[in-house]
Amino acid sequence: MSGISVHTSRLELVAALPEMAQAAIRDRDRLALLLNAQVPIDFPPRIMTDVMAYFAERLEQDAELVGWWVWYMLLKHPTLSRTVIGTIGFNGYPDMSGYLLMGYAILSDYEGQGYTTEAVGGLMQWAFQQPQIQGVMAETFPTHHASVRVMEKNGMTFWGAGNELGTVKYGITRDRYFTRDC
Repeated sequence: MSGISVHTSRLELVAALPEMAQAAIRDRDRLALLLNAQVPIDFPPRIMTDVMAYFAERLEQDAELVGWWVWYMLLKHPTLSRTVIGTIGFNGYPDMSGYLLMGYAILSDYEGQGYTTEAVGGLMQWAFQQPQIQGVMAETFPTHHASVRVMEKNGMTFWGAGNELGTVKYGITRDRYFTRDC
């Protein structure tokens, strides 16, 4: 896979290619060039800083992970240049049952404006276009109300305890995704 992108009304989601992931940790100017976008000085979001090198390493080892790993959220603007505002993606290939675990993070300057909700919706749409995908899940701490709202606005429902201590899991099945009222 290469050159995968998803467009929503205000965003473009770009699946990280190996060279993009390397640039994200080593060369901000190169990442800006590869994405044809501005890369803010505070990118990546704070909670993603420690895992960016891991993402790059995994994509270097397996280029087929493109699409199943990290994506960049780019804010589209009619007159200004595009801007990288966060990351979104999955934790790898779907499991044996066809389920994906999704994660997302946005720069603080862009929180509370619906961008994460829009990005999650766009990436869920891409995921459910893949015939093997039976469900999409996400996990958060129950006190992270904004993250819970993002999941709920995208039709995800509470599925119980998450994989990490103290987290909760929300998800949506393929059947529910295609029959929901949104």
